[in-house]
Amino acid sequence: MARLCLILAATSGALIVGAATEGATVRVSPQKVLGTVNPLVFGNNMLAYQGGRDEYSNRGSGIWDPEHRRPVPEYVELAKRAGITISRWPGGCGAHQYDWTKTVGPVQERPQMKFGLAEFLEATQAIGAQAVLTLAVYWGGPQQGADIVEYLNSPADGSNPNGGQDWAAVRAAQGHQEPFGVVYFEYGNESYHGTHTKPKVRVTAEEYARQYLEYRRAMKAVDPRVQLGALVQNGQWDWNATVLDLAGQEMDFAVEHTYVPGYRGNKGEVPARTIAEACLACDAQIQRTYDRLLAFIQEHTGREDLPLAITEYNGAFVQEKPVPYRQCLVNALRNAEHVRVLLRPRNRILMANFWQFANEYWGMVRGYVHRGETPVRQANYYVYQMYHEHFGETLVDVAVECGGWDFGGGVGVVARAGAPTEFRLFPENLLGPAKWELRSGTQVQQRLEGDVVVAEFPGPDLNYYHARIELPAEPNTGYRVTGWIKTENLQSARPAQFQVGDARGWVVTKSCRIGGDVSGTTDWTKVETDYVTLQDTKAIEIIARKLEGAPATGKAFYRIEKVQKFTPESAGAVPYVSATAAVRKADGMLTVMLVNKNLDGPTQTTILIEGQQGRAARAWSLVGPAPEATNLKDPDAIKIVNTPIEKAGDGWQVTLPACSLTAVEIAD
Repeated sequence: MARLCLILAATSGALIVGAATEGATVRVSPQKVLGTVNPLVFGNNMLAYQGGRDEYSNRGSGIWDPEHRRPVPEYVELAKRAGITISRWPGGCGAHQYDWTKTVGPVQERPQMKFGLAEFLEATQAIGAQAVLTLAVYWGGPQQGADIVEYLNSPADGSNPNGGQDWAAVRAAQGHQEPFGVVYFEYGNESYHGTHTKPKVRVTAEEYARQYLEYRRAMKAVDPRVQLGALVQNGQWDWNATVLDLAGQEMDFAVEHTYVPGYRGNKGEVPARTIAEACLACDAQIQRTYDRLLAFIQEHTGREDLPLAITEYNGAFVQEKPVPYRQCLVNALRNAEHVRVLLRPRNRILMANFWQFANEYWGMVRGYVHRGETPVRQANYYVYQMYHEHFGETLVDVAVECGGWDFGGGVGVVARAGAPTEFRLFPENLLGPAKWELRSGTQVQQRLEGDVVVAEFPGPDLNYYHARIELPAEPNTGYRVTGWIKTENLQSARPAQFQVGDARGWVVTKSCRIGGDVSGTTDWTKVETDYVTLQDTKAIEIIARKLEGAPATGKAFYRIEKVQKFTPESAGAVPYVSATAAVRKADGMLTVMLVNKNLDGPTQTTILIEGQQGRAARAWSLVGPAPEATNLKDPDAIKIVNTPIEKAGDGWQVTLPACSLTAVEIAD
């Protein structure tokens, strides 16, 4: 683990390499105001899946009590203490075909949908949060978009602006005479990947953009105050270009979901140390994602005012063994780092919604009260509690001087080492005369038609990886593979994709990247996959891929166009300590939030405040017995503790526990 000195302006992202020092020095400049802290960064997701389990459709994953027709008091208090400011409904891919009209009206007429639209809004009102509602792309039309605005925002005076059903009267009959006044809506949830039904239905980017414009105009005709977001997702560049070209001038905000690192597997293929390092190294990659999206938006629209709504984010850990990393301490620190990025004014964040609040797979609080369970706060919860209890409203400048460590890359996070480097793509096509090699051992019927692999899937759940191209490669080097995939009636929850990785194979190296998401019946779809080699790589392989995990029928066609070398962008080595700071308006209290990314021990840290020394200070730290620890078995394994802090010359000295988040309050 290499050591070097970094000077990191943690809010602005500037990085300078200097001479080695021990510990960390944090320099805060309260007079250098960067902007106002956006409260809507501290949002969350509530679930209300339709036609499914009682826990989701009737109880909102635990936040609603259908027997007493009220929010569950314990969850209201937990949401308040976490500082949830905006809540998203109905949640995730359950929104694809979500018919909101079945969630309103007399509750006795919807026995399988007792947690409906009004109930969700009652819960948000009890919490003191705003709402953002996801509209279905694969159900309804612009009329239904106008109707939901009428239900939510029109006076119940018989005006009925849309004609037909008087939706404001429906709301009033439920006991809500006054309008709810909802402002934020988003058109669809990850709609570019289509539905999860059989047969799969997928809207094109052009169809989506035109539908978005129709919805937006219909909704604003009822209430011009409403804002409707459109999907502009990192990695979906062809989709993004079409949507922005057709609708970008009228879009109210762009919606993106940020999930990194990403790891699936229950066999411990990736060491816990690599998972921990990836969580602590990914902040620069998140920032690069938003930089690229905002630049792409400007390129296609000329706009520098279109905000981003990150309506889902988290570490993408879909596994249980050796521990469910999504609930562990170091993933909580990953989310603390994400919040630090979201707070930067340069990113134009309108709102951000952690995925997600209560129970289900990802819940930051777990336990169903109606079953007699006591809700338990998980590691992720405490990040938001600490921000809510300590952080101020005015963001100020802060810089950190400290050592750092190198990260070799893995689980979707690029390597970081030494000084920063800029991305550079080389034009030469390295594909040359390389041909597809078809390997035996699969029930998939595969053949070559010129330079195209044709794979016919017979029905069973099969792991298809039997067509490959191998190319020589250099260590610690990026390779961009550009290919095309076409499908004919490919029916599977696992799409056709390309995999690019070390030629020794995943079993040996646990190193690859997978790109593409093509199924149903499609024309040729362009897929770009970037892979950065390991320090001992000698060759890479490109694989025509269909992951196991779901039966598959139909055909997939795979073709590689080019392979280009690139110099990976790198933010440089990972600093031991990161920081963000804000001043509270009410009393001038300065709060510095510090993440100690040192996995091996505490970091002695000195805080210096420009123009003042501070008369008193207190500190609290989120800690646990190990980076991979969770609260699933021991509710007190991860917790907030008081941390000693003392005056040291002109500043304050605090020892940050290993792998921790610390809030320091300093009174002037």
